[in-house]
Amino acid sequence: MKRFLGLLLIAQFFFCSGEVMAQGLSAPSYWKNERGSELFIWSANNGAIQGTFTNHAQGFACQGIPYPASGAIGPTGLYFVVTFAQCNSFTRWVGKTNGSQMPASWMLFYVDKNGKPSKLKGADVFTRVW
Repeated sequence: MKRFLGLLLIAQFFFCSGEVMAQGLSAPSYWKNERGSELFIWSANNGAIQGTFTNHAQGFACQGIPYPASGAIGPTGLYFVVTFAQCNSFTRWVGKTNGSQMPASWMLFYVDKNGKPSKLKGADVFTRVW
């Protein structure tokens, strides 16, 4: 199952890399979304994003643990991916910075209780704290 999730992550990376590139994301920077989750960007060099994401969203597992976040930025948008290894899942956000806000759609890929690969979609608005 881990191999399957790894393949999904690689496929999602190649799928997203053409559709996402962002502007105006500086590092270091700290962002928080309306669910209380935190994104800390510590590097945004040569189109690559590196940082950590800590989930605080109610109703979701793997809370309170900083997980590595990586992605890409460019002139028209951004994306980043977080693998929640302890929960056998990963999430991909696609968005665009707009001043101190970053609206982003997300897709969570996980394995359900029956062992079936599943996904869930949603959206967040991240607000820059500093």
